[in-house]
Amino acid sequence: QPASQPAAESSVAETAEAVVPVSDDVARERLILFLPGCPLVIELRMTIDGRPFAAAREELVDDALKLADRDGDGRPTWEEIYSDPKRVFAERFDVRTRNVMHKEFLRTYDTNQNGLIDREEARRIVSRAKSTGDAFSLAGSTQYRHSNRRDSIIRIMLDANDDEVLDAAELTAAAQRLRARDANDDHLVSWGELDDSLAGDEQAMSARQNAYLNQPAALRLGKRASWDGILYALAELYLAGDQIPDDASPLFKSLADRLDANHDGTLTSEEVRSLDTLEPHLILAANFGRTGDLLAGISLVEVCEDLGPEGDLVAHLPNGLLLRLPDYRLRMVLDDRQSAAGQAPAQTQFEMLDKDKNGYLEKDETGDSAPQLARIFDEADTDSDGKLYMNELLAYQRRQQPRATAIRALVNDDQDVLFPLLDANHDGRLTKRELQAAADVLLALDTDDDGQITLAELPGSMTLWLGRGVPMGASPTARMAAMPPPAPTGPDWFVYMDENRDQEISLDEFPGTAEKFRSLDLDGDGFVSVSEALSSGD
Repeated sequence: QPASQPAAESSVAETAEAVVPVSDDVARERLILFLPGCPLVIELRMTIDGRPFAAAREELVDDALKLADRDGDGRPTWEEIYSDPKRVFAERFDVRTRNVMHKEFLRTYDTNQNGLIDREEARRIVSRAKSTGDAFSLAGSTQYRHSNRRDSIIRIMLDANDDEVLDAAELTAAAQRLRARDANDDHLVSWGELDDSLAGDEQAMSARQNAYLNQPAALRLGKRASWDGILYALAELYLAGDQIPDDASPLFKSLADRLDANHDGTLTSEEVRSLDTLEPHLILAANFGRTGDLLAGISLVEVCEDLGPEGDLVAHLPNGLLLRLPDYRLRMVLDDRQSAAGQAPAQTQFEMLDKDKNGYLEKDETGDSAPQLARIFDEADTDSDGKLYMNELLAYQRRQQPRATAIRALVNDDQDVLFPLLDANHDGRLTKRELQAAADVLLALDTDDDGQITLAELPGSMTLWLGRGVPMGASPTARMAAMPPPAPTGPDWFVYMDENRDQEISLDEFPGTAEKFRSLDLDGDGFVSVSEALSSGD
């Protein structure tokens, strides 16, 4: 068996169970979502590579403090960074030391003017490096709340006679009208093909992005809570002054009763602060990266009984969950842009260089064949024993990618209430199957059974998006519109034919005969799925 590093990092699978039950400040975040009728309290339990999410950021902070302590006296100072001729710290964390006067440098970075880099200063430096952002951040908007029914791009497109009602003929023509927007003929209709403002109209996109900064749809609870903002939102949206209205929704009355400690029918600022300890409406687990024994993606841990039976409320999506409330839909999706894709090439290179197969590399094994690895050998060899283990190399790679330690939450009312309804797998694209089902999906909204859909029958919709690896300054609209397609799965021939990555093949995509296609389409629904392809044995 190859040697392993004695006391270094153990594998994710070995540590996952041990590290998750830790203090809330590194493992959990609480949000309050301002839905129409009632706010929802959501607790997020998040991990990165099987560990509490904030632990990954604290590793980078430790690394920053170590790099700043050039003389090894245990006192990292700003002077050591400024005077470093190699600019190791400055290059790693985008700190300006060149062409900057000494006094200006200290005034900019040494916020408490004590000469030392304390932990909070190091956290700030890491968060600013390479547009990384905080370990967890939240933004949101209710910009489309009062317009996403009437101004729905899909509703307007289907409403041929412009009477704000989708009648039987318009519903029947829905698939054809939507399919006509498939600009690149890939048998998919993306949001970008529907929304003309994403086609380069910079002025429209800028205005939309600025509007996004107003009217938050969610705020943080806990240590980083803005209680003035929370109190204002509650008063504006749900209360009559500080009074609990008689006509409040049952869900809000239940929440207000739990907050109203003295049962006087009003909510004081102190009572509202108990949102921090109150049983949340939803507890979600969100696991990023290499999850080990943990469930990858986003999953439901617990649902408050006030919301009703879990089976009636929650539907599972390929990349998240859907909460179905009366007249409202809440999507909760996870988008990991910082995958472990770099691990496989590193593993392959490591094994090629490890000629004696002892499980670690020595400096002379890197040599001319891997000059880049030779350059970073000493820095990656964290215990300075002259042996570079695979887990040390992976840890070094993680330190070079600070955005891999940043989770961003976005909460906003969807721009178009119909798109999430038609996009059954919520991957941001309408597939051929989803287009064929469009008329039936829309007709299901006909609550009075008159064969047509009015504005009042359209449910509102909101998305809670949890993403990792996205630059801090990226446009919220662009992030929501550009969800990456799922990784290809299935036999090689299936992956080759599935060019649009919708996880199924229609007859239009199939290069063989119709007879052969029918033999593969076991359920006769007009599509060959991944499971049917695997069952074929070809």
